[in-house]
Amino acid sequence: MNPYRHQSLQKRGGIFGNIIFDLLLVAFAVSLLISPFWFDINDIIYQYNGLKDYIFRNLIPTSLYNYWLIIPLGIIGTWRWTIWLIKKIVATLYSPITPGSPKDVSTDLEKEQLSVSVIIPVYKEDKKIFRRSLESWWKNKPAEIIAIIDKSDSDSIAEFKEFQQGKSNLKLIVTSKPGKRAALADGIAESKGRILALTDSDTMWDSNFLENALRPFKVDAKIGGVTPRYHPIETRTIWQKMTDIFWDMRNYYDMPAQTAGGKALSCLSGKTALYRREILLPKMNFFLNEVILGRKKESGEDKCFTRLVQQEGWKTYYQSSAVIYSSAAPGFDQFIRQRIRWARNSHNSDFQSLWNGWVWKCPYLAFSMIDRFISVFTLLLGPIFLTIALIENQWGLAISIVILWLVGRTIKIIPHLRRNPKDFLILPVYLGINFLMALTRLYALVTIRDQHIIRGIMKVNASRIKKIKDYLLTVEMIAGIFIFALTLR
Repeated sequence: MNPYRHQSLQKRGGIFGNIIFDLLLVAFAVSLLISPFWFDINDIIYQYNGLKDYIFRNLIPTSLYNYWLIIPLGIIGTWRWTIWLIKKIVATLYSPITPGSPKDVSTDLEKEQLSVSVIIPVYKEDKKIFRRSLESWWKNKPAEIIAIIDKSDSDSIAEFKEFQQGKSNLKLIVTSKPGKRAALADGIAESKGRILALTDSDTMWDSNFLENALRPFKVDAKIGGVTPRYHPIETRTIWQKMTDIFWDMRNYYDMPAQTAGGKALSCLSGKTALYRREILLPKMNFFLNEVILGRKKESGEDKCFTRLVQQEGWKTYYQSSAVIYSSAAPGFDQFIRQRIRWARNSHNSDFQSLWNGWVWKCPYLAFSMIDRFISVFTLLLGPIFLTIALIENQWGLAISIVILWLVGRTIKIIPHLRRNPKDFLILPVYLGINFLMALTRLYALVTIRDQHIIRGIMKVNASRIKKIKDYLLTVEMIAGIFIFALTLR
């Protein structure tokens, strides 16, 4: 196909896709505010009220009839705790591959010697952080380190050249190409190692990181990608502490459960992920020209690589004994923007995986993706029911809801509290931020086709009209859920 025609078709597809997607969002938001067109709202209200009356007549004292909120709250609470218990139970079946463990086969370890190419896209990185990261990668003794640095970043170029002196296996690529994907593709093309360690320029490795991270590849030839455990470099601000908690939820629940549940992971994090080069190299053209929802993707490169590996039947593994440390957003604005970007990439990737069908061969991963989408709305229902309880002066119920939230969140973050017991004091803040994350994920769903280019290009700001439209659609969806909750009274 003529490349110019291809670009024209892609552009027109993006325009039409944008219009159609916006119309669907408007229809969804309006339908929530009035009468949903896909089901009979009056019949649902009738059935609910019948169920409510039956429960209060037969199971709950009539004196509690006014506390009608306990029914939907109980249903949501039962669902969320069931999901957590499933995740917790499956996660207990996980263990990292360590020397002497049942999964470790010493003959395989001795047989397969894996050379590693470390590939780092760099753009406007802090010199001190970049230097510390370089030293941590070098100490792990990879076969080569390849840095792809934007030509405008003279400080990082000078820092790398200084560190490069006397080291023959350090390579520098100075690029003028915009976007992180292009930088990664250039590094992969230049690499020689059998294993590619793709890492961010602000990420530091533990002293024995590579030794531990390579073990899954060596003991199982079907494993195509490995992701490590990671923690923030610093936790000085409240937002860095929140990031630390969220990352620990990944470290101790999500990744162990997905590994034990089928060696299929939702994401091999771009902070550092290891892949077999033979898998990625043939897919560079697709990687550079990926189109989702009619628009060429720029961000979400880690999600893309994860899908490309797993959709062909390769397994992925979370190796908790391989530890890295990465920068966490110190301020509120950075924290929120980062979370919206990550949520948007997750929505894009999950919908693409479910639509393409490969993920249905990995039942636990498919279950995790569906639950992640549902939780956007179930998390919002909690604060909505609390608001209704306060409006109706049901103070006892409102206080009970808050106490249950605090107790529940404490139980769920116990693994993090073992690492940082003092963070128990910021539990109320974490509770509020947890609900704020539901809002960011909903906003990310509304703006799912927006793009964020991380490096090497001037960011194009969205028009005020589009921003207003996105905010209004998000508010309308929240209002629709609120009104729906009120109709259950």
